[in-house]
Amino acid sequence: MDGHDVIDTPLDVRSAQNISGVSLVFTDKLTEVNGTVSDQAGTPMPEFTVLAFPEDATLWRPQSRQIMTTRPDQNGKYQLRGLPPGQYFIAAIDPEVPGEWFEPAFLDEQRRGASRFSLVEGDVKTQDLRVIQR
Repeated sequence: MDGHDVIDTPLDVRSAQNISGVSLVFTDKLTEVNGTVSDQAGTPMPEFTVLAFPEDATLWRPQSRQIMTTRPDQNGKYQLRGLPPGQYFIAAIDPEVPGEWFEPAFLDEQRRGASRFSLVEGDVKTQDLRVIQR
């Protein structure tokens, strides 16, 4: 709206307010991040969850389209499709508490062990993840 991306921020519209300068942009160029989750010996780790979340902490809110999770298949291979372009962290997490990945405190903890990557429209990236068990 008026040259600013407002898809991820609330827009306050008042009754009888005229809104102009709005452009809707659609794309068929989805992003994709794929890879393998394994331990240090290269053994697939399908029991972990892959979590991708934005570097921008203002986007850490429930149902954010910039936060995605997926489970790897039995060979440890995973795929995330449709993340918006941007700067991200990605990590393999223990899925003990489903849904906690929308909690800012949880995401802040995950940054330490996460890898960073960036996406532009239509990007396909491979990001292999190693799980270090202690």
